[in-house]
Amino acid sequence: MDKWLNKKEFEKVFALYNEKGTQIWVISRIKKLPDEIVRMATRLADLDFINYVRICDETLAASSENYSNRPRVPITNMNHETAIGIQILYSTEYKTINFFDINSPKKGFGGKMLDAVFQDFSHDWLPAVAMDWSNGFWEKMKKRYRKGEWIL
Repeated sequence: MDKWLNKKEFEKVFALYNEKGTQIWVISRIKKLPDEIVRMATRLADLDFINYVRICDETLAASSENYSNRPRVPITNMNHETAIGIQILYSTEYKTINFFDINSPKKGFGGKMLDAVFQDFSHDWLPAVAMDWSNGFWEKMKKRYRKGEWIL
């Protein structure tokens, strides 16, 4: 059975992170979130290099930096010179997480973000990569995490 948290419940969880300095924002129209997405957001926020997490209707973005002119939008762009970040598109209907953007100018930090995503993540959900421009990164990750269960 899928567990959902209402707004009051997930705001209480995220308040602990906001007090410590890692900002987790959820857009105002969201009234409930699946437990898997809440736990993924907190695991990413636990990484010492992640400072900002934003959850929208079907996206979760986490990064070390945000845009100065859009302060609640984490930078996840591929090939950004300094930002370490990840953006995931999720579907509660199809139970998929699609890795849309991932960037790490520091070697190994992409793997740390994926460790956080997949730690205790439900096997009811399937990971996906729609466009792979990584020169082998996602093939390695497929072998490392949930071997045959990817949508590539």
